[in-house]
Order: sequence, then C-alpha cells, then structure tokens
Amino acid sequence: MSPKIPVILVTGFLGSGKTTFLCRIAAAHPELRLLFLVNEFGGTNIDGPLLGETGRPTHSVVGGSLFCECTAPDFARTMEEDVLAEHGRRPLDAVVIETSGIADPEAIGRVMKTFGLDLVFQVQRIISVITPRSFLKLVGNLSNIAAQIRTSDLVLVNKTDLVTETMIRDAEEAVEGINPGVEIMRCQYGDVPFSFAPRQRALPEADLSTADANPYSTCTVPVSRRVSKPALEAWLSALPTSVLRVKGVVRTHQGWFRVEKTLDGSALMPGSAVE
Repeated sequence: MSPKIPVILVTGFLGSGKTTFLCRIAAAHPELRLLFLVNEFGGTNIDGPLLGETGRPTHSVVGGSLFCECTAPDFARTMEEDVLAEHGRRPLDAVVIETSGIADPEAIGRVMKTFGLDLVFQVQRIISVITPRSFLKLVGNLSNIAAQIRTSDLVLVNKTDLVTETMIRDAEEAVEGINPGVEIMRCQYGDVPFSFAPRQRALPEADLSTADANPYSTCTVPVSRRVSKPALEAWLSALPTSVLRVKGVVRTHQGWFRVEKTLDGSALMPGSAVE
C-alpha cells in the first residue's frame, strides 16, 4: 500500500501572516515538492497567484470556508482530482493548505473521513498563526480564533516586531490557557525553523459549519481607473475598525500595488494585476 500524502494545515485569523509563512516554507525547502492549496472565503483569488510565484503547484478553493457544508465538497473534489493529478505526475512531499482566516478547523477530521480523504492523505501538522495585537482584541469574541488554537500542535506568534514584550507574553499566556502545552514559537514575517514531523494527536471531528451560521460578510470593491497612491492610502486609513481585513491589487498612477490592511496596520507593496 502506498504511503499517505502528508498534509500541513495552516490556520490563523485574517491578516495574521499565513501566506507569508507559506512563502517562507517554500524558500526554506527547495528540495521538497510541495503543493499549496489556498482557501479564500471571498470570491476573488488573491493569495493563490502570490504563492504561485514560489514556483510550486498552487490550487485554490474560493467562496467559503473548507469546513462549511457548502464548500467542503469543492475542497474534497480539488484534493481528489487536482492534487492527486499533481501527485501522479511527480510524487508530492506534502500538501500545504492555507485555510480562510475565519475557518473553524475543528471539523477537519470529519471532512477527511466523510469524503474518504483520509484513505489517501494524512494531516501531519496543524499550525495556527496569530499576531498579538489582533489576537488579544478578538479571541474573547470570535469563537473560530479559539478553535484554531485548540486544534493546533504549533502556534506561531507572528509580527512580534510590532508590539511590546508584555503584549507578546499576554498573547502566549492566552494561547496556553486555550491549548495547554501547545508548542509556541515567536517570529517576524513568518520566519521560523519549521519541522514536518507528524503530530501525535487525533484529529478533531466537530460538525461542519453552515452558511447561515457565518457571522462575517465580504465585498469586492472594483477600481475601474487609476488612482493616486496618496488617495489610496487615505482611503485605507479612513476605514472603520469594523473592517477586519482588506486585500487586493489596485492600479495607481505609480503602477500596480498590493493592498494589505489588518488590525495591525496597513501597507502598499509593489504588485501586479490579478488574472
């Protein structure tokens, strides 16, 4: 019987740095044949093209969470068709899945069994990426954040350069309170020495979520003409705190820019048009 294909599940709230962490994994392990599968809750595939720049095969599931009744079948179909096709062309060392930031991964075991994915794939690690500022603000109010911590065997405390030592320690203590004994690593820009060693814990098997239970909403803001970079920066700064995440690409008079905004701040970085 062929060995099962390893799966690394990377969770973390909106803007915590999951995509950056995946790019770091790709750069640190050029010897491994990795496949990235990106889950976007919104209908636009933003992170997939960015991960595709690593040169690794990349697939996306958009329009909902992998652990929702409405989207789980699309996830299973992608794993069974696209991922196995890539494995057939040349064996994969691992499939690295980036979940939507609002995902509740406690249904991962149920999804793997329901669709028979556990016959071919094995979830080796579940990693949660947090940033101290947003984590401390939201963990008490958003159940999916605590669920991401409970399910993980490794928690990365990212963006430590943006906060105080006290805030970092408070975040680590809160993580310990949710998942006692979980491995915790501090990092900046998702840069950590990562091990693919398999987890020793059984996968959680909670029920899949339903679309009507989702408290979040998304919208797409089309920009049909070029804008000035200062105007774009001013627009980002004026957004209310109820807007938890903004990401995309915008064409300005100075060229294309990748737009990023989280509770930790905002940034414009050189980018390119999304196909």
